[in-house]
Formats: sequence, C-alpha cells, structure tokens
Amino acid sequence: MNRILFILAALVALALAIILFLPGLIPVAAFKGRIETQASNALGREVTFGDDLSFRIFPRTAFHVTDLVIANADGFSGDYLARVEEADIGVKLLPLLSDSVEIDRFVLTRPDIRLIRAQDGSVNWNLAQSETEAASQVEDDDNSARELKLGDVRIVDGAARYEDLAAGQSYVAEDIDMTVVLKSLSEPLEVNGEMQFQGEPARVDMVLTTLQDIMNEEPGNLKLDLEVGDAEIGADLSLSMKDGLSYSGPASLSAPDLPAFAALAGTELADAPGFDKLSLKGDVDGGETSVRLQNATINFDEIAAQGAMTLNWAGARPKASGVLSTDKLDLRPYMPPPAENAEGFPEWSEDKMDFASLNNIDADFDISTNAIYINDLEFGESRIKLIVDAGRLTAEIPELSMYGGQGSGRMVVNARGATPSFAGNFDVGAVQAQPFSKDLMKHDNLLGLGSFKLNFTATGASQAAIMRTVDGSGGFDLSDGALKGVNIAGLVRAVGEFSEGFNPAALQRAVAEARGPAQQTDFSEFLSDFSIANGLVSAPTIRLEGPYLSMTGQGTVNLAEQTIDLRLLPKGSTTLEGQEGGRTITIPVRVGGTFSKPTMGVDAETLARTGLQRTLQDVFSRSDDESADGEEGEGEEQDPARSIIEGIIGGQKKPKEQSDDQQQGDSETSARSTEETLINEGLNAIFGKKKAAPAEETKQEEPQQ
Repeated sequence: MNRILFILAALVALALAIILFLPGLIPVAAFKGRIETQASNALGREVTFGDDLSFRIFPRTAFHVTDLVIANADGFSGDYLARVEEADIGVKLLPLLSDSVEIDRFVLTRPDIRLIRAQDGSVNWNLAQSETEAASQVEDDDNSARELKLGDVRIVDGAARYEDLAAGQSYVAEDIDMTVVLKSLSEPLEVNGEMQFQGEPARVDMVLTTLQDIMNEEPGNLKLDLEVGDAEIGADLSLSMKDGLSYSGPASLSAPDLPAFAALAGTELADAPGFDKLSLKGDVDGGETSVRLQNATINFDEIAAQGAMTLNWAGARPKASGVLSTDKLDLRPYMPPPAENAEGFPEWSEDKMDFASLNNIDADFDISTNAIYINDLEFGESRIKLIVDAGRLTAEIPELSMYGGQGSGRMVVNARGATPSFAGNFDVGAVQAQPFSKDLMKHDNLLGLGSFKLNFTATGASQAAIMRTVDGSGGFDLSDGALKGVNIAGLVRAVGEFSEGFNPAALQRAVAEARGPAQQTDFSEFLSDFSIANGLVSAPTIRLEGPYLSMTGQGTVNLAEQTIDLRLLPKGSTTLEGQEGGRTITIPVRVGGTFSKPTMGVDAETLARTGLQRTLQDVFSRSDDESADGEEGEGEEQDPARSIIEGIIGGQKKPKEQSDDQQQGDSETSARSTEETLINEGLNAIFGKKKAAPAEETKQEEPQQ
C-alpha cells in the first residue's frame, strides 16, 4: 500500500515538474519560424508575429505571441487582413516533442479584421487559395486547394470592418466575442458569438457545411440564426458559388423597427408616415443582388399579405414586385392623421403632408384585398395594380367595391417635385349613401342607393392647400331614399295652411316643425351633376322627385372654406300626382351654413327680391282677364301663398275715393311704408331676428351714414 502511494506521489511530482519546468527546457525562440510557417500554411496567407514569444503547457499546450499579422491578399489596399494584439496558438504536445509543430487552436485577443469586396466581386478573405510564396511551397501536384485546419478559434474583444467597393457601402462590428470551429475543409464551419454591429447589439449562430463543397462550386448548406438590434433573421439555405453566389431554402425576417434595420443594412429610409415594421417568412431563391420569396407570409405595418414577391437591390433604389392577397389593405398609416376632438366635420389641416416614403423603394404589385381603409373611408373587396416609380405612385383599381356598390377607379400621387400633385377618377354604382356620407361628411342624413362619379386634379402639400386647388367634375344619381332632418314637403304644405294674410310667427313655427331628427324628405330620385374649379363646386342642376314633392335648384359648395350655398325651389302638393282636388304650392328654400353645421330655411331673399312678380303670376295662377280693380269672385277661394305675399307687400285694395294727385301720393307713400315694414317683419321672422324696439324705448344714437 505504501509503495502504491509512493508511486502516485512520484507521478504527481513528475507531472508538476513537466508543467513547471518543461516550458523552460523548450527553446521557444527556435520555434518562432516554424510556428509562423505552420500558421501561414494553415491560413493560406503569410503570418508573422513579434519577438515576444512564450510557451506554456497548462491548461493547454500553447505558444503566446504578440503583434500577430495576417497579410492581405494581393491587389487589395491595406497592409493586413487581420492584426492581433495578443494570440495564444495551441499546439499538440507530442509532435512538439518530436521537433514538429501542429496547430489545433487560436485565441485572438483584440484582433482588427479588415474585409474587402472589390469592384470585380473578388474578396480578400479567401484563405483557401495560394497567394503567397509560403503557401505555394505546400501546394499539391495538381494545384488543388490545401486542407485548411483552424481547429478552435476564439476572438476576444475584436473589431472588424467590411467594405463593399462595388456597392459603396461599409459595415463595422466591434466588441466581438466569438468562437469559430473548423477542424478541416470537409467538416462543418461553426461560428457563434456576440458583438456590436453598426452600434447595435448582435448575436450570431451559424453552421456551414462544407467549405470544401463551396470551393469546389458544389452545393453547401448554411444554417443561420442572427439577431441584430430588435431584428431577427433565420435561414436554412442551400448555397452554391457556381456562376456567382446563389441560395435557396426557407428563411424568415422580423424587423419591428424597420428604419433601424434598414440603416443597419446601409439604406436610409425617409422620415415619413409608415414603413415602421416588417416581417416575412417563406421560401427564398436568390443571389447577390436579388431574392425571390415564394409561399410567403408578409406583414408590413398594418398590412398582412400572402403570395410571392421579389426584391432587387441592384439599382439606385431597391425594387419590390409581386402578386399578393390580403384580408385588409390599411393605408391609414400613410395618410395625414384626422383632426382630434373635432365637432362635426373637421377643418382641413395646414400641416405638411410628407410623401417622401415614395422615394424609399420602387414597387410593382398586383394586390387583391377584402377591404381597404383610407382614414375613415372603408372599401370592400377590390383589386389594385400598384406601381411606385421614383416617387410617383399609380394605383389602378379595375375592381372596386365601395359601400355595397361596384365600380373602378384610378389614383395618382406624384411626389417627384417640390409640391406633390394628385389626380384621380372614380365611377361606382349601387352605392349605399348613408354609410358613405357618414364616413365622408360625418353625418348620416342622406339615404338611398345610387351611382357616384368623380374626376379631379389637385396640388398642394397639405389638406387645406389641396382643397384650394381641386379641379374636376362629377355627379350622383340616388333613388328610393330620403333626406333626414328636414321635411321639405311638410314645410311647403305648412305654408299652404296660411289662409289669412302673412303671419310671421306661424311661418317661423312651420319652419321649426319641418326640421328635427324625426323629420325626413322621401324621394324616388335625387340627382345632380357638378363641376369643380379651384375648390368651388358648382351644381347648375339639382333635381329631386318624391311623393307630394318635386324640387329643382342650383348652388355652390366651397370645399376650401367648407361652406354651402344652395337655392332650391320645392313644389309641394296636397294630393298625390294625378288625383283631383289638390293644390300645388311652391316656396323657395335655401341651404347654407358649413359642413359641420348646415342650415336650411325659407329663402326670404328670393321671396323679397325676385319671387314677387313670378309668384303672383305663376304660383297664384292669376288670370290675365281679371277685373282692373283686382277683386276676386265671391265664391273663389283665396290662395294661401298669395295671402302671405299680399301680406308682405301690402295687398289691401286702394280706396276708390282717393283720386286726386295728393291723395294718390299719400297712398303710394303709405303703401311703400307698409310694404317695407311687413317685408322686414317677414324676413326677421324667418331669420329669427327680433323686432326693433319702439323709438321711445331705444337709446339716442349718433346718426350713421
């Protein structure tokens, strides 16, 4: 037992002696040249290091060197491919004792690596080719690539720079802590570690099988799991270098911060609405300047799509194209935000609209979608041919579903110049008017089913500027609907109830009763054509037909100021058309106010200025052969509308006994005074103004011109 313990103690002492004293027995300086040669052979590039060389046997046999330099390839700028501040070069002990060196690992501390891709596509990091005199000494007779063996390579606190001279881009990685394993060219190359890439934290886990196949222009396999900032990339690709780089296989990308990811890839996206996030997954097939994604699932901002697409980055701008289908095409992130806390229809915004994102990428897509969202407007199942070319967007819409209707349209946004321009045309039939007017005009007072058409052009960098420059034309034709909030037929019939002269209070009450949430004007047809010039919509013809009512009119709508000025002439009947015993009453109506607060009432201006003679002749149906004194037959019923007008203009009969000039002058003066007073009272009653106070109750005021 004691002998066994003694033997074990002797072995331990011998091991300690080897660990402590053997490094000092080996002539390290004599191995410097051999190590440089062996490293040069392993890397295929000249390797040198400084004179500070040491050797250790524990924990693993290795030489420690400083200022290690791996030479650059011929034809590339810069003195080195890599420069290492300190390096531990692991060697096998038994070959070393037999006076030979076999390297099996590298530990590189604070290396500086310079990778370059030249204009012709050649690279300076191809370590498997004979490019130095040292490498040429170990070439095989058939000039084939040598068996590259790196063993285990560790990079500690390293830095790397990649310059693509062909693309004019460069990338920088710092704080690299990474492990590289390559036992031979015929075995997998494994890379995993962490770094700061372009200032963002990154992690890489990669397996490439095999370098030998890639160098022989045979397919290899790459499995990649990469994280850069918030972005994640995964791939399982078949690689080939025959006739240039090509790859295929499943891949995925998730970039929740798309502008940041684009900047990491060397592309600066314009600071504009949209282009916020991107994720895609599918089967890729690509090369150095393009990639095609099939069986793809794509999520771009709020758009989720499926189909196939191609991305090409060989030109001045990347270009995406493909055929996609989506459940909804949400364009709201690219539109100016709607006004907040607005009552009724919001005012046009003066904020600048930014279409710079149209210069980020060119596109050519055929998109089928179940829904389109443009701010508050919603469209149904549609198909769009979308083209973006150097800042100009064209959307051809051969199939457009809109609020129950079907049609087509075209929209152009040109952001190439300093001020964007717009053009469009839409023609849709069978539109449900109520939900459309609610989303567009922020009210639901229009009911019916009909067609809608619009052609327009405009320029401007804000909503307000666009509305000031709109030119175009259009029209609508609705059927079997109603105007909510007002009963025009009821208003006209209420006027017919006045049988004894003008009654301002009664007329004002009739107007009030004809308006309200429960009131509506039914129609069988409501149509108009219009033109637009500098934001002013002119409607020369407005026509409405309904039960007990027909109406014509004209007017304008100022888009820029959001004001309305329509003059309508409704003709109401007390019976349905064709029935006897009824009466027809016509009274002018004026629609005014703003988009947010429209107004409607009797058009007193038309009554007072232009309607008197026409009303007396046309509305009252006065015969040309009435007696000179204006008396009616005893049995003839007085027309109520005539009573109102006669009340306004002072329609009392003139006394026959007033025959001399003085009496006639006094009568005319009195009639004019009565006429002016009653007209003013009528207008004030319609517009809701109070009568002037008696003279003795008003304060004395300075005379006014």
